[in-house]
Amino acid sequence: MRTHWRLFPFWVSWLPIFLGSATALPLLTAQSSNDDVVSCNEFMVPKTEINGKLVGQEDCRMEETEVTFQGQKFRRLDMGISGTIDGYTAKEGRYNFYFNSNPEFVFLQGGNTNPFYHGIGRYEAAKGSSMILLYPQDRSAWNGKMFVTAHGAGASFARGTLKAWDKNLDRSDPLKDISKYERLMLEKGFAVAKTRRSTLMTGGDSIVTLDDGTVLADRNVTEQPRLIMGFAKLAENVLKSRLGREPSRTYWYGHSGGARPGRIVNYQPGLNVDKDGKPIIDGMIADDSGAGLWLPIVFKDGKDVLFANAKDRERFVPQIDISHLLYVNETADDPPPWASNNFLANKRINAKVLRDKGLGNKHRMYELAGVSHSGGEYLPDGKRGDIEIADLSKLMDGLIDLLDQWVEKGVEPPPTKSDWAELGDVDKDGIIENGAVALPEVACPLGVYYIFPPSAGPSGQGTTGFAPFDGNGLEPFDGRGWVDAGPDNPNRFRNYVDMNRNGYRDYRETVTEAWRRLGLLKHNETFSREKYVACVRAAVEKLRAENFMTPKVASFYIEHSAKTSLPKN
Repeated sequence: MRTHWRLFPFWVSWLPIFLGSATALPLLTAQSSNDDVVSCNEFMVPKTEINGKLVGQEDCRMEETEVTFQGQKFRRLDMGISGTIDGYTAKEGRYNFYFNSNPEFVFLQGGNTNPFYHGIGRYEAAKGSSMILLYPQDRSAWNGKMFVTAHGAGASFARGTLKAWDKNLDRSDPLKDISKYERLMLEKGFAVAKTRRSTLMTGGDSIVTLDDGTVLADRNVTEQPRLIMGFAKLAENVLKSRLGREPSRTYWYGHSGGARPGRIVNYQPGLNVDKDGKPIIDGMIADDSGAGLWLPIVFKDGKDVLFANAKDRERFVPQIDISHLLYVNETADDPPPWASNNFLANKRINAKVLRDKGLGNKHRMYELAGVSHSGGEYLPDGKRGDIEIADLSKLMDGLIDLLDQWVEKGVEPPPTKSDWAELGDVDKDGIIENGAVALPEVACPLGVYYIFPPSAGPSGQGTTGFAPFDGNGLEPFDGRGWVDAGPDNPNRFRNYVDMNRNGYRDYRETVTEAWRRLGLLKHNETFSREKYVACVRAAVEKLRAENFMTPKVASFYIEHSAKTSLPKN
């Protein structure tokens, strides 16, 4: 059991489904136990002094609701937290709106070489600074651990994408704002602290006062790991009061812009240290980290000084990075020579650098085939109109267990999986032994998952649509519309889904034709349910062998393959 965290030298304050059954939405009910807003100040983390000013959590307000999930009662605490935090901001250039704690990552890796300035920023519950804490009402149902979760960029109170702390709960559907992944955590017995903060990339809801008195009214706290860690410590204090003890382990799950500060927790010296010398965050899942950043590289006097010695490497806690292969976006950054504008390239660089610095025994990176930035975590069946996403919660179910076993028992998860030869070709023989992870719907495809589904338009790179192998007509157009061929070419063309990857738009294949091309059938074989079931079973067995897939999910896939509707062969 960890010692309660009070004050540290470095402390400066600081989105239903799966899986009761794999196919049905579990019954959810909510009952307010107290309609009044109450103070939760008793659980706040003490302030510290920064340049003669007390900085930290200042006010906590709370509403409590009883929630029933899969027949079990949970307490949901909606908590609004206001306070101050110190950090750095720039007045111009890339990421200048990011009021952040670690400019050596945020500004320098983004290519912003403009001066940056120290100051004190304010976060407010009324503008969305909040946390939703969920835990079992019966303390015997708690596994004694907690996940703190951090969302990505784009949340802003001013722009209506971030709600005031007391406006998140929908009593008709009390877990509407709790993702499939977070539900899995609850199902496994974890308490969940879901954090909310201002993360708009080109603006924000935080007022920052610089040391010289300059006031900037439009900054965000996206890259503030200490803010999230402070919320986590507040949650730990609540759990100690309600359930009799603090969590023995606290894990970090972050998606996109919530994964980036998670990486900083692990990379920045002196940050992830409790007052007893033990880690505050014991392990993390960094899910498709935004732009593939931040990278474990810090130059000082022309030399990379990060993880330069054994003591520095020893503080690194187990970290699983998940990289979605269909999310191949690029940034407007002007990065240093050792970084890239390409998201996937940076994710791979991150894994290579950690390996080369001797941290391969504490880090894994798993590339996921057929998935773009969203894993469908807020879509009940993975679908909305023409958006269709392979349900990544079926894999996250296993990944959560892999992380927990790694931290608790030292059971190392499978090796890094990548289609990049540098990482996936273990013996350098030209054959990638450890290629990207593929769910059965990707390994045994009935069609193609593709980015830019029509309803999402030209900005829909983070979601996917699905084009079936039905042999019906031409390959479909995607959502990007008409595109100019170039300044010297008056022709225009429409982007299409190149389902068979031959470089031009032609007729859709049948499943038999596609499977022959992919090597899943011999040239004289025909697709059938028997072939499909066998393929799914083999894919499931491969994932089960390395514990990427739990027995429950494996059974679902095998049962589903025997009855799901199949296209004509």
